[in-house]
Amino acid sequence: MPGFGNAPPPTPAATGSRYSFAPATPEPTREAAATPTPTPIPTPTIEPTATPQPLAQPIPEPLRPGGQLTAAAWLDADRMYLADWNGNIRLLNVVTGEVKTVLEGLSIPQGLTVLAGRLYVSEMGNVCELVATGACNPPGVWPEAEELAMLAQASAQVLSYRIGAGGELDDRQIVVDRLLSNGRDHSPNGLTNDGEWIYVSIGHPFYGNSNPQGNYITAAAAELAAAGGRSDLMGTIARFRPGDPEVEVYASGFRNTYGISVGPDGVLYGADNDAEVGLATVGQLEELNAIIEGGFYGYPFWGSYEAPPDAEVTEPVATLQGAGATFAYANERGVYVAYLSVGKGAEGFVVDWFDYETFTPTRVARNAPGYITAILGRACSIWLLFPGRL
Repeated sequence: MPGFGNAPPPTPAATGSRYSFAPATPEPTREAAATPTPTPIPTPTIEPTATPQPLAQPIPEPLRPGGQLTAAAWLDADRMYLADWNGNIRLLNVVTGEVKTVLEGLSIPQGLTVLAGRLYVSEMGNVCELVATGACNPPGVWPEAEELAMLAQASAQVLSYRIGAGGELDDRQIVVDRLLSNGRDHSPNGLTNDGEWIYVSIGHPFYGNSNPQGNYITAAAAELAAAGGRSDLMGTIARFRPGDPEVEVYASGFRNTYGISVGPDGVLYGADNDAEVGLATVGQLEELNAIIEGGFYGYPFWGSYEAPPDAEVTEPVATLQGAGATFAYANERGVYVAYLSVGKGAEGFVVDWFDYETFTPTRVARNAPGYITAILGRACSIWLLFPGRL
């Protein structure tokens, strides 16, 4: 479903960027702080409420104007990094409201994570410049020559920066470059870590609808591979260690997974956007996956990238009754998933909680004022990030 995920809402309904709700929700495990060996944080035993909660009003904050928010990550107990559409990264103190810009000039950063004294960022590189419309999304089915040129020249990437004592960023390094992409949505998206490995979700540039796009990708992938690009990483969860140039495929067969999160048992969770038509999963449009090493999650099923005949498909742990899943966040109590509810009784953008035993959904938030681009946790509450302007 291109256009979902971190795409800005047509009319943002809120000007704030931070919301907290459901005070009885459990305290999550924050992303690893800027130390080589993070220490787990003790959490209270509190069950999520079974009653959907309306979102609270934005917490007042004296933030300067900026682009629409795309990603966030905790630096420590009081400070979080915020990335925006305009290519800025700012550091926000959630206690004092102080905010400062620590980096500018990125190309739509869509994922952030902190590990071992460095901030890791996924961004579009030259992808947006290559899209003829200037909107950083392909205009449907392109002529073959344009499609091949776009895919073969794409250079989406993952970067890292050293974190200074005050949260400043320097020592820019390219971790992985030349990632196959045909637009902003199906590119490197979410980042997370387990204290040792950093994981990045990378969308498959073949959208999977009824068009011949897959043939273009076949040709572009061969051309890109010959030039040293990483066509093997498309539609995957990839991982790498800080300071190690080797980037490996952890799991494959994804159409487009956005925000990902590691649970307390070390299992990685993500919600995958499946295509509306043409695939064997029709009627099962969005999946919550427990992502295991070496797992194949079934995409795509046909065309130039048909799965091998002997491939075993890892089944999802839950099916979402909606579309446009943007984020899966795991803590000690379960997994929180943000997506757009559809059908009878639809409640707009919602957050459902899934317990680890049955993965039965419990709605904990509804009617969000825009696409939810990140879920974070702090002080026994869940924080949601919306792409409204700061």
